[in-house]
Amino acid sequence: MATTHDFGIDWAARLDAMLDNFVQTGVMVVDDCFDDSAVRELQAESGYIDYKDAHLTHGEREASIRGDRIRWIDDACPVGLLYLSSIESLAQYFNATLFTGIRRCEAHYACYPSGFGYQWHKDNPIGRDERVISAVYYLNDDWSQTDGGEILVDDKLGNEQKLLPKANRLVLFDSELLHQVNITNRTRFSIATWMRRDDGVL
Repeated sequence: MATTHDFGIDWAARLDAMLDNFVQTGVMVVDDCFDDSAVRELQAESGYIDYKDAHLTHGEREASIRGDRIRWIDDACPVGLLYLSSIESLAQYFNATLFTGIRRCEAHYACYPSGFGYQWHKDNPIGRDERVISAVYYLNDDWSQTDGGEILVDDKLGNEQKLLPKANRLVLFDSELLHQVNITNRTRFSIATWMRRDDGVL
């Protein structure tokens, strides 16, 4: 069973050299993020949870826009909670370096069946700004270009960044940036994550 140690990261040591570029582009990629044992435990947990159809922000299901199935990380996902604890430490790093004002984090496992993706969108609904930094952590081994399922992000400089969803890669981006998930050609597992400036619902 994975422990806190498996997810322990000195975020300052890993990210300080990339921080200026993140400020300029709004996008950061952290490869080989966690220990192998942590990756395997997350993969195992992601394969045995009960997925539900994902909905748009206003609660409707529209497969032509998004086709993922999700499971929010809660007490029934002990390994996911270890991941979320590490992300909360990452949020503290961003608060200390970029004064982001993040107060909590949330995440869910996501499964995209073959033939589905998620069209261009921002992670904050119109008129809202609670989500500050978004992150996606990938769980599929041996992902190739022909498998599709890339995330596309329009960065702050106007460039489109296209990133493969390969295992143990963490993609971080400003929640106000437009992004989409290309159609995947095989089942695609990930963890969608948000660092938020609001308080949780009591």
